[in-house]
Amino acid sequence: MIFDVAAGVVTYNPDIDKLKFLLERLVGQVGRIYVVDNASDNIEDIQRLCQENDISDNGEGIKIIRNSENEGIAAALNQIMEKASDDDMKWVILMDDDSRPGENLVEKLYKGTHFKNVGIVCPKIRDINSGEILKNKGEKKQHMDRGYQTLDSCITAGSLVNLDAWFDADGYDEYLFMDFVDFDFCIRLRREGYRILQNNRIIMEHELGKTEIRKLLFKKVQVMNHSPMRKYYITRNRIYCEYKYNGRFGIRNAAGVVKALLLILFFEKDKRKKISAVLKGVKDGKRDGRSFRE
Repeated sequence: MIFDVAAGVVTYNPDIDKLKFLLERLVGQVGRIYVVDNASDNIEDIQRLCQENDISDNGEGIKIIRNSENEGIAAALNQIMEKASDDDMKWVILMDDDSRPGENLVEKLYKGTHFKNVGIVCPKIRDINSGEILKNKGEKKQHMDRGYQTLDSCITAGSLVNLDAWFDADGYDEYLFMDFVDFDFCIRLRREGYRILQNNRIIMEHELGKTEIRKLLFKKVQVMNHSPMRKYYITRNRIYCEYKYNGRFGIRNAAGVVKALLLILFFEKDKRKKISAVLKGVKDGKRDGRSFRE
């Protein structure tokens, strides 16, 4: 157990069996566990599970923070980091409720914290459904035989975050609510001079939505099968962030929107609602992104 490292989990109607596995894996690896719940319908089951797995004799090892409504991922992550700071923690490992960390994940990641100017240490991620290993932005194949490499960004799940770096980067952007929260945070970390460091020898299993591998024009593509709400936030936030940092819509965004629409048309259900959500995301992302720049 590393006592100055905490773990943070955000829940919203989680699968209790998956959450049970996660908490049991985190117990014994960290000094504190914070569970921020965004108004789940099964909050009583979550509370019971936390009590059963508490890591202290006085009932303070697992702390539950209950929000009266769904305040989004970014706000919940900020709540976790603020609580960890109050408890004098130095690092926080962040997890989704469907993450599957190894038994010694925290200890292995913590070894990377001795490097200079590290804001995040992260593992490689394998999607539970597809079996595919996620390629993070900035990841270089020729560096995979090295112990570590510096990335442009990584996802939240499995990331060991430096609390000082979180303060310097002004936390997570709560406008984003969900999606692109992690990538936006990584951009601001790097602008403050911090590194996102990946340990190439650690792989953590994590569920990246209901992913399927399909073929489109003789090429393998990942079909995420996100809900219309997720489609909206993914589209809106991608465009918003492009305006936020680069002041434009961008060819990459245009290509991303076209690809999203094609995947919905060819492979996904509930097509009308999802297409409408994507188009609304384009409209709102452009509007709010331009407003941010003004």
